[in-house]
Amino acid sequence: MKILIITHEYPPIGGGGANACLNLSREYANMGHAVTIVTVWYEGLKEEETDQNIHIIRLKARRKYPEHCGFPEMLDFLWRAIIRADQRHRAEHFDICQVFFAIPSGPVGFYLKKRYKLPYIIRFGGGDIPGFQERFRFLYKLLGPFEKMIWKDADALVANSQGLKSLANRFYDKREIAIITNGVDENQFSAADSSQMGDRQQSDGEVRLLFVSRLIERKGLQFVIPMLSELNEKSGRRVSLLIVGDGPYRPHLEKITAEHKLEGLVSFVGQKDKKELPFYYRQADIFILPSRKEGMPNVVLEAMSSGLPIVMTACEGSKELIDGNGYAVPVGVFAEKLLRLCKDDALRRKMGERSVQIVRDSFRWEKIAAAYVELMERIIEKNHR
Repeated sequence: MKILIITHEYPPIGGGGANACLNLSREYANMGHAVTIVTVWYEGLKEEETDQNIHIIRLKARRKYPEHCGFPEMLDFLWRAIIRADQRHRAEHFDICQVFFAIPSGPVGFYLKKRYKLPYIIRFGGGDIPGFQERFRFLYKLLGPFEKMIWKDADALVANSQGLKSLANRFYDKREIAIITNGVDENQFSAADSSQMGDRQQSDGEVRLLFVSRLIERKGLQFVIPMLSELNEKSGRRVSLLIVGDGPYRPHLEKITAEHKLEGLVSFVGQKDKKELPFYYRQADIFILPSRKEGMPNVVLEAMSSGLPIVMTACEGSKELIDGNGYAVPVGVFAEKLLRLCKDDALRRKMGERSVQIVRDSFRWEKIAAAYVELMERIIEKNHR
């Protein structure tokens, strides 16, 4: 197959959705498919390159920050992507288009299908579903009718968790929505040694909590940082928090840290390249994600593959990810669960081992990519009848 992928975020730009796009693309290429990606350019990146049989085209649309962008930046990418995708399809005659996500990339798939009858799949990310982000409430209302048209015309709609599918169905229930989860690269994210899983205590007995994600209000760190004083006092151990990531909410989180006099326990190290992340996972004891909404968080899968127990909210994706390897609870219960794990080395070990087993059973990228390829082949066959 010749697969065209449209995405406004692709590593090193973006977050979990960009990571999913990268890994799926690599697996498609490994399976012998030709992959072309139309994405956004950022300073220091090549405008066009071939990476492991993947042709990457980066458009010089407006993009101020690597980790996040606003709606005007998405619109700037959109019109440029339509023009370039049109040019590439006329030159290469793709078999199918995969869109990451309905907004802003959905209109590209819609346009190509109307003009060239090229089938397209929408892979939801979360923020492209009305109701996911409160700050986009007005835009959701404005774009809602057009977005429904894009969903209706798509050859397949795919959510990465049952929770995200339910959210999408509340907006539009006229189409079947498939579930194909995210995956994780076990070779990149793995426990340094099986004997360390769940029991990584240094000689000083410190327990290291880890958070990896964009620093935005929705991720919920503002509720967890103040808990550190209680955890240190009640556990009898030094409990620290390492925050990997960057974003517009960082100054506020730093202010909360200072107000609670926790500068010695909370460390902000900024955004890191994917190649750097395994080091941080392997140094941690417990992974936390107090997020209000997600699709299916890649960072949790990476932490699981690295042998960490998980404490997260019962957001989208938690039903698939938490099964004896941690807790999915309201933020208000985090302190209780974290305290239990901080005090119980054996429990951390057991949950860390369970995390690794869940990943091996269900979340390898090869398996996830194969599910997408099977879906694509069915669509292409149907369109050729």
